[in-house]
Amino acid sequence: MPSRGHSLESAVNRCNLDYRKSKVALVEKKPTPIEITKLGAVMKQSTVDYTGILSPHGRGIAFDAKETKSKTSFPLANIKQHQLVFLEYWEAMGGLAFFLIHFTSLDDMAFMVPFDFVNDYYVKAYLECTGRKSIPYKDFNQEWLVPLDNYLWKLIETA
Repeated sequence: MPSRGHSLESAVNRCNLDYRKSKVALVEKKPTPIEITKLGAVMKQSTVDYTGILSPHGRGIAFDAKETKSKTSFPLANIKQHQLVFLEYWEAMGGLAFFLIHFTSLDDMAFMVPFDFVNDYYVKAYLECTGRKSIPYKDFNQEWLVPLDNYLWKLIETA
């Protein structure tokens, strides 16, 4: 059985190779850090899945790729607080921060969701305990839809 998010990750990795070859972006998958202890290998807390830089002006990008089989909402449990903290710092330093969220029912399309949008839902749900623990599909802006085989095209066009 493939791991959760594997199809999204594979598509993004293929696309990143094309971006690198054409020199429009250099985006790399960050490996999950592992610590060797007396009990064996233990996965450590990481930042986000991908970081990189866009040509021609060298603007930094950071994002996490998330996938869900749900057709009605995206569960916030898929996002860890340390990822939000990292993306918040990234944006504060002038970089572009977002989530690439793939509803598997959309086949080869995903939403490039601004960090602030997801963070607002997360804060209400987990820190203020006033909101729902998922983002309804209807709240995703259709303008955020991007093809998985060229997910950065909007950012590249405006760079």
